Amino acid sequence: MTYSITEEQALSCCASKAFAAKLAAASPFADFGTLVDTARRIWWSEVGTTEWLDAFAAHPKIGDHEAVEQKPAAFAAFSKSEQAAAAESTTSAVAEELRELNKRYYDKFGFIFIIFAKGKSAPEILSYLRERYNRLPYEELQTAAREQMKITELRLGNLFGLSAEVELMQRTQRRADQVLSQLTASHAAGPLRSPITTHVLDSALGVPAMGLPLALLKYDETSKVWEKVSEGVTNEDGRVGNLLAPSNYLAPGRYRMYFDTATYLHACKKQHPNFYAEVPFYPEVNIEFVITPDKSTEHYHIPLLLSPYGYSTYRGS
Repeated sequence: MTYSITEEQALSCCASKAFAAKLAAASPFADFGTLVDTARRIWWSEVGTTEWLDAFAAHPKIGDHEAVEQKPAAFAAFSKSEQAAAAESTTSAVAEELRELNKRYYDKFGFIFIIFAKGKSAPEILSYLRERYNRLPYEELQTAAREQMKITELRLGNLFGLSAEVELMQRTQRRADQVLSQLTASHAAGPLRSPITTHVLDSALGVPAMGLPLALLKYDETSKVWEKVSEGVTNEDGRVGNLLAPSNYLAPGRYRMYFDTATYLHACKKQHPNFYAEVPFYPEVNIEFVITPDKSTEHYHIPLLLSPYGYSTYRGS
């Protein structure tokens, strides 16, 4: 069986005209997996940010039922189905907070809040919206693009009556890393801990850097974007030891440690006004490193030595 898709059908799945035209032009497809792989390649490699924003703008805001009715019939049908769980679980208080936070989100990022809403309750969606509102713009754009691709895949599956297959495909990668961790855990030589840890030292004051926000990100080779894996704030010892679940296995790939040094240096300025600059010279620090398959069972300690006008790092133990 081959799978053919028209430009109009593609637009009902993703409202980027360039995306829809390219996907329709590549039709027919030998199987559904090839269709999805092609859609992913086009979305991540052949259309740009402008087309992403066009796709975002076509969606009704979560909870805006009047806007759903104004969309083209096929697009509206998909939206109603995807937001059904949210519509059934909302309350007046949740709906009001969604409206207010949706507006603040748009004012901050310049595009509406995009989330794979299928099966999510209104309170659950509101929780995601609160968390994502606090992100940096470049992080949130990547997350929104990822959510849009998940929506597109679901809708492509629905076109051909294959929604179950799509959900299975989307779970496969997440489960792979979990299974590998479980398989290797029994071989640990000692107590398990997070495969990646960090420690920030203020080399100017000679003390641990307490209260410094940071995040761990991993590069997705398929989407070509950085995805946030976890985040934390350094404790009184300048450490964050729970970035990942305890394990002696770490999925190979390219990682980034992001340090929000501006927050910490601003706090230092209040305590030492004559020593620290009003505007931090290094507002953030990003440290990238690569884990190869042959090193995936080792521990990685990524420390940061920070001063107002310099920083350094190394691989520790």
